[in-house]
Amino acid sequence: MLKKARISIRQVTVLMFLSLIGDMLLIYPTVITHIAHQDAWISSILSIPLGLIIIYVLLRVHELYPGLTLIEAIRKILGPVFGSIVSCWYLFYFFIGTALNAREVGDFLTTTIFEATPLRVLLALEVSLLVLAVLAGIEAFSRVSEILLPVYVFIFCGLILALLPQVHLSNLRPFLENGLSPVAKGMVPGAAMPFATMSVMLMVFPFVNKKAHFKRDMLLASLTGGVIVSLFLLLSLLVIGPFVTNYSQYISSALTTKINELNYITRVESLVSLIWALAAYFKGVIFFYAFTFGITQLFRISNVRPFVIPAGALVYGMTVLVTPNVFYYIRTLVYPMAAWNYTNGLIIPLLLWTVYLCRQKWKHRQNTSKN
Repeated sequence: MLKKARISIRQVTVLMFLSLIGDMLLIYPTVITHIAHQDAWISSILSIPLGLIIIYVLLRVHELYPGLTLIEAIRKILGPVFGSIVSCWYLFYFFIGTALNAREVGDFLTTTIFEATPLRVLLALEVSLLVLAVLAGIEAFSRVSEILLPVYVFIFCGLILALLPQVHLSNLRPFLENGLSPVAKGMVPGAAMPFATMSVMLMVFPFVNKKAHFKRDMLLASLTGGVIVSLFLLLSLLVIGPFVTNYSQYISSALTTKINELNYITRVESLVSLIWALAAYFKGVIFFYAFTFGITQLFRISNVRPFVIPAGALVYGMTVLVTPNVFYYIRTLVYPMAAWNYTNGLIIPLLLWTVYLCRQKWKHRQNTSKN
């Protein structure tokens, strides 16, 4: 948790990949299919280039002050007054992002595995794990993410191979039944949910050692994550169809049920559910880390550890209040959250970039006039 903590380029690439996927395999297919129906896979694929543009803008903002986190860079660019206001805006965003992520995982686990366990008990356990991860430090949970990645990829590939016999191309027809309008509407959350939320990674990038090929690796991790999310959405449509995908609370549960029907691989629900929950957990760790560490940077406090447990208590309270259930989130809050994500992941970074360039040009003119 100290500023001197360092992680490798490989570790930050894994964190970027897991954070981008995060909770997307839990809710992404349902959200996009509700908007674009059987053409949701087109929306998802077309949103990848837009998402890469967002990641590129974030990387350029990071390059303005590579050694500073987002909170520090904002104060450097906008000054102490406006910088503090925008920093508080981002800290609230990280706080809500942590609570939403924890609530999604809690609802998912109570629905799929721990049906008899009270939701608040699972939320308390999850927030406790977030607190422990942040107390352990960025280096520790970066190493754990490296261990998780091969398991995650293996389970995902196994899921695809196991479901291939149940693929039905007819589920994708008719193509563009309602024209391009639903496809375009689906692209809005399609880029906002996985890509625009990655502004949180600007709190992690300054801790990376040896940044050779840094931009390339981050874009490649983002592209890979976007492709995997799109593949999962396409697989959902091909196997269980747009109707079930639209109305399934968690699509991964429906897909694992399909695997059981083949009778040669059974009892995989718990394994797949835990892997999905772990990926979402790492995204929650990044958001919680950004929230707690950002507070200490905003108020120039050297020791973050005393604030982690109180911050965890605040997050736990918000997980209960933030949304009544997952369907309310994916049906009602999709476009408001997309607008918020675009604001924090694209609009404000572009504003910071523009202000920085204007200030640099003004300094250059002043130096020229003095000479």
